[in-house]
Amino acid sequence: MWISSLELFTNMHEVINVASEDRDRSPEGRFIYLAEKRVGKALTAINSVAKLSDRKNYSYTEDQASQIIDNLEVALARLKRKFLEKPENESNEFKFR
Repeated sequence: MWISSLELFTNMHEVINVASEDRDRSPEGRFIYLAEKRVGKALTAINSVAKLSDRKNYSYTEDQASQIIDNLEVALARLKRKFLEKPENESNEFKFR
């Protein structure tokens, strides 16, 4: 049985609307929804950076590796502080020295 593009779009639109209508819009519900999405993206990004460690495909110095690790550790420490203390000014930029 073939389904038309319009039927497929309509069915997908209905599923999306039902899912978004059922979502908890309270502050806690929004936090959980966004945290799950954002932490998942962050973990995916970290795993992507980790793939750069493959010496078969990439060449890098120990200093470059240390800079990446140090910057990620600083970002993680900043994240911990934000959840435990008052936030501070930050930079989202990374450049090799």
